[in-house]
Amino acid sequence: MQASNIRFPLLLLILTLISCVAIITDPDLTEAIRWYTGEAGRVDDVKARNLLERAAADGDALSVMWMARVYSTGRMTFAADKPRAIEIADTVIDEVERLANAGVGEANFLMGTAYAEGIGKPLDPVAAVAWYRKAAALENTLAQHNIGNVYASGTGVVQSDAEAINWWLIAAEKGDAIPQLRLGEMYEQGRGVNRDLEQAIYWYRESANRGNTNARQALIRLQR
Repeated sequence: MQASNIRFPLLLLILTLISCVAIITDPDLTEAIRWYTGEAGRVDDVKARNLLERAAADGDALSVMWMARVYSTGRMTFAADKPRAIEIADTVIDEVERLANAGVGEANFLMGTAYAEGIGKPLDPVAAVAWYRKAAALENTLAQHNIGNVYASGTGVVQSDAEAINWWLIAAEKGDAIPQLRLGEMYEQGRGVNRDLEQAIYWYRESANRGNTNARQALIRLQR
């Protein structure tokens, strides 16, 4: 009886571990996102695109949903094609939502995208923010980045420059080039923080070093 009691929880543990392994994000997708954001050291949209296409080729739901996302507004050198984005998203959105509810950070982020951009789900800025918050709590960089965006624009939340800065800072410190650019702009303009050109230059330089052209131009302008 004792041996049986020991084996049963052990079996549950093994099954849980197998389940967790089954929903690990495709490594090619993970790398694609890192090159897209700049977390890999610099932004390289071509490399990101190649990795994403490879990840999506076997039908991985998260990678396919990312394909919908890049077509939605035109990212990673893909031309914007909203009808195609919606068509792609519709094929995997149920599986993405299942993974999100299972606690997969990337899936939670993609659910936020679905509601924010109307791909696979109806447009709903409030629902988008709710999913982004879940993903951010799971340390998803782009979710943290996007929460900064929605606070900056007041989309689905009460507009707050200070909150935008707080969220952008989290993503920027991980190496995300766009929040780095945005922090440079906020410090230069004195929005949500005291105007501080040294901090503006610092963040513009961080973003420029990752290949952001707008940050490089701002840096040149401030250092003249």
